[in-house]
Amino acid sequence: MDESVFDRFKYFMERETPVFRSYVMRKANGEILDIETLPPDDLQGMFIDEVITDGVIADLFDVEQKVVTRKRYKHEIKLGQTLSRKSIELIENMSKLVETRDLSDTNDLVLIPIKLIIHPADDLIFAPYRVFENDGRQYPFYDYEGLKEVDTEAFCVRISRVKREIESLLDEIIEFLWEYEWETEVYFERENDNKVCVSAILFEDEDPTAAKISLAVSLQISGLQKSGDLIFDTEYDLRTGSLSFQTEGCDFNLDVDDIEDLFLECWSIADRYVQIQNEIESELENEN
Repeated sequence: MDESVFDRFKYFMERETPVFRSYVMRKANGEILDIETLPPDDLQGMFIDEVITDGVIADLFDVEQKVVTRKRYKHEIKLGQTLSRKSIELIENMSKLVETRDLSDTNDLVLIPIKLIIHPADDLIFAPYRVFENDGRQYPFYDYEGLKEVDTEAFCVRISRVKREIESLLDEIIEFLWEYEWETEVYFERENDNKVCVSAILFEDEDPTAAKISLAVSLQISGLQKSGDLIFDTEYDLRTGSLSFQTEGCDFNLDVDDIEDLFLECWSIADRYVQIQNEIESELENEN
C-alpha cells in the first residue's frame, strides 16, 4: 500500500468523505483510476455531498481539472444554491453591521472630496478634500453647513490594492460559476477594509444564455454614502468575453479609457473561464 497517497489526501479524509475515501484506498492499493469509468453517482457524491472540488478530484485521477468539470457538466452535476457560501456569510455580517450603523453611527469628521487623482507611476489613487468637524449629525451626511473646517491628510490607496480586491471577487464569482446552478440574480461583495469596496451582480439579460457580470468599484472617501463613492462600473459578457467600462454617472469625473487601461488585466480569470467553457461546450457538441 502506497502511504504517500494517504499523505497527499489526508486533509480530505479527516472529514466524512466515504466515496472520496474509497477511491483514495483503491489508488493507494495500486489501482489506476480512470475518470471515464467514474460513475456519475460517485462524482455527484464527492462533489455535492462531500464538497470535494474539481481540482482535488482531478489530482486523485491524474487528469486536468477541466476533464472533471466537463464530466460534471455532461451529467448536469452542479450545486443548486443561488449564493456562494462566502457571500452568504458576508451578507449576514454586513446586515448586522448596517443595522448597527443605521441606529447609532456618527463620524467625528465630514470629508468632502475636491477631486480624485490617479497616478499609475506611483501606484497611487488619492483625493484631497475639505474636512469638517461633525457636530453630532448621523451618518450618512447630506449637508455640512455650519460645521468647522479642519486640516487633514488626503485620502490615499494603492492601485494594486484595488486590483487585488477586484481579482479576489472575480475569483469567487468564477468559482461559483463552475460549481453552482443559478436562476435568479446573484450578489457578491468585498468590503474587507475601510477604503475599498468591490461589488458585483451575476445576471442574465433578455437572452438566458447570455449571463453577465456587472461589477462596480467604490472607495470610502467622503463618507457621504454607505457603499462608498462610485469610481467606475463594468459589464462582462460571459458568452463572448467582451468587457465594457463606464465612468459616466459615477461620483468623480474620470476618463473611461484611462480606467480601462489601468484595470483591464484584472478580468483575465474571466477570460480564461470563457475560453474553457467554450472548449467544453464544443467537445460536448461534437460527441452528440
